[in-house]
Order: sequence, then structure tokens, then C-alpha cells
Amino acid sequence: MDVAKLESWLEENGEPKYRAAQIRQAVFKDHVSSYDEIATLPPALRQRLSRELPILSVSQDRLEISRDGRARKAVLRLADGRLIETVLLKPSPARLTTCISSQVGCAIRCSFCATGLMGFARSLSAEEIADQVLFWRQHIGCHGIEGSLTNVVYMGMGEPFNAYDAVAESLRRLTDQRQFAMAARRISVSTSGVAPKIARFGREFPQINLALSLHAAEDGLRAPLVPLNKAYPLKALAQALRDYLKATNRKIFLEYVMLQGRNDSPQNARALVRFAKSCGPLPLLHVNLIAYNAAVPGHAATPEPEIRRFQAALLKEGLAVTLRQNLGRDIHGACGQLLVSESQNVAAPAGRGAGAGSEGVR
Repeated sequence: MDVAKLESWLEENGEPKYRAAQIRQAVFKDHVSSYDEIATLPPALRQRLSRELPILSVSQDRLEISRDGRARKAVLRLADGRLIETVLLKPSPARLTTCISSQVGCAIRCSFCATGLMGFARSLSAEEIADQVLFWRQHIGCHGIEGSLTNVVYMGMGEPFNAYDAVAESLRRLTDQRQFAMAARRISVSTSGVAPKIARFGREFPQINLALSLHAAEDGLRAPLVPLNKAYPLKALAQALRDYLKATNRKIFLEYVMLQGRNDSPQNARALVRFAKSCGPLPLLHVNLIAYNAAVPGHAATPEPEIRRFQAALLKEGLAVTLRQNLGRDIHGACGQLLVSESQNVAAPAGRGAGAGSEGVR
């Protein structure tokens, strides 16, 4: 929901100002999925809002639930008919995290990530980005899922810093106390290394977590894995991270997918330590090791015992290291697996799109 659009619509239609507060309360606090659930609104106004200003700018196309019930993946249809994927994860009994997308497809084309196979169609609007969180809040309420949606990670489809303005506006909405009222420190934005935007992000959002999709700490190895490295090599990234730390003094998360025989050797571990030390104080850097999830031919997962040895080598040098949970593999909802096929991701015929049917989540 775009609150500014809502307030403008209400004013243009001669509604009193308090109507906006009633709707914000119902949507962002009570998590209603339909205007019909807002009993404080006159019936005629509910009907007009349903037709002209749907609560959600996205609609559920389909939903998959993992066998263990700890991951749900939704394919959402945008107003122009294109599709994106977003995931709800349950890392602990009381905590829920959503992984949201910022673009339809991705232009970065990391060699191990399925989303890059889609190519790039367009960036999402701030409303489409934030509405993924609103979608999951409604879904949680409708289905009686235990736990609270406490964390948001911008690690779905797309490169967030290539959609910087829309991402920035969505972050302002998520942390706005009149809207989503989420804690800034429970939101993380991941970039594959758009160096010029890193320092800016630190200045504008010093309380929101930054994650760098690193995956290799030598230019000759990283460039084939993350082609963006050709434009912004590791030296430029290290400088950007130093500028970020100077502006925020906040911890940076280094994401590292473990690929058998590619980036998991003792030499690769030593290179990662050198890179981390070149960025700033080690207590402000945290490495997240990610077991590779089958997504793109040509890569294999590093066996867990070898991942643990890699982890031990980093720990010995003073780096904080976590082996990240991989939830949702069986529904292709884990890291690097989000993909909507070209045949599915086509524009809707004229007259279709978000429409009234996209208003709620069922």
C-alpha cells in the first residue's frame, strides 16, 4: 500500500483526513486483507477503494510449502503480469524472516544463481517491494502461523543497489512508525558489489544491515563467479567498505557460497582473511558461509566436513563465521534458487493485473 497515494485519493474524493489513519491502522497493525474487514469505513467507501485502490499491488499466483513447514515460497503477479518470487522462513519457533525481491530477474548473472538465468526485465517500485512484506503479514494472519515477522532480507531476485531509489523508499516505508514500524536493525540489504552505492547506503541508512555477496576474495576467481567484479574489483569494494565502516561503525556481513573445487581451498580461506583485514577491524566483519543449493549446472556443493574446515581456518584468524541455515531447498526457495521461467513471466493481457483480486491473501 502506497500511503501517499491513499491520502491523495481520499482528499480528492472529499473524505475526512481521519479516514487515512483508520485505514493505516487496519492495514499495518491489524493486517486486514480486504477493505470489507474495516468496519469503521462506510460500505460505499469500502467498495470504491476495493475497485480503485487495492490494498496490495501484487497478487498470489501460487504458493509452495516445504516438507518441514519452515519455508514458504510465493510466486506473486505484478500489475503488468510479470512474476516474482518471495520467501517466508521460520529459522526459530518465535521468529519469521521474509526474503524479498527488488527486480524482475537480475542483470548481474552470477554463475551459480538461478535468477540470473531469467535475464533482467525491470526494477520493482517501492510499493511492489514493500508489499511483499505486507503480503506475508496478511498470509501469517490468515493461516494462523505462529511467530512474528521480525526480519526482512533483500536477498531475493535482483540487485537491490541497481534499484537503489525504489529500495531506499521501501526501506523508509518499512521503518516508518505510521506504516510497517519495523526495527531498522532487523532489516538487511545484500549487494553483489555496486561499490558507488555502498557508502551512500551507509550515510542514508546507517542502522540497516549491509551484506556483501562476496563468494571469492581474488579477482581472477571472483570475476567468473560474479561478473560485476569486472566493473568493481575487490580493491574498489574494500575502499567502499572502509568508507561504509567510517560512516556507520556497523558490522558488515560477507556472504560466501561454498562451491566444491572453486572457492573452498585453504588458499581461498587465506585470501578471504586478507580481504577482510583490508576492509577494516575484524570485529566489524562477519562471514556467512552458505552451502551451495543446486540451481545452475556446472557447480557442486562443498561437503559439510570441508565447509567446517574452511570455517575453522577463518575462526583461527579471528574472523567471526556462521554456517547459515538453508531452508526451503525442496521448494527451490533457498539462496540462489529463485527463478520464474520465461514462459511464465509474460505480461498480462490488457485489463488484467493486480485488480481487485489482488487485494488480499488467502
